[in-house]
Amino acid sequence: MWFVILALRKISTQRSQRTTESRRRVRSGRQAKACATGVRTGYNFRVPQTLATMRVKVLFFGRLRELTGLAEEAEELPQGATLAQVFERYAERYPKLAGFRNSMVVSRNQEFAAWDTRVAAGDEIAFLPPVSGG
Repeated sequence: MWFVILALRKISTQRSQRTTESRRRVRSGRQAKACATGVRTGYNFRVPQTLATMRVKVLFFGRLRELTGLAEEAEELPQGATLAQVFERYAERYPKLAGFRNSMVVSRNQEFAAWDTRVAAGDEIAFLPPVSGG
């Protein structure tokens, strides 16, 4: 009788070891897949991978303010964006702005800047239309 009990224990132990090993393989496969896709899995949820962004303050003056209807706006931009790319985003939303591109001046943090200047988080960007008069 005790032989039967020992045999059953041995079979039970072997089965639990096999299931533990297969669980480990499945878990490690999930982790490898999660690392490859850049998405963490677990607890029945998926977290989408996002791009790094930054928030800047955009100001409009004169005729540009009239065209957009905005005096200022906080804008979320991708890291490494340039002043030209910021303007292009607004030109897509407000097509009449595109006509002012060659005659306007842009500033970054209250200093005139070139269109290819990169923008950093927290910057203040101002689009200034041409001014005439005496």
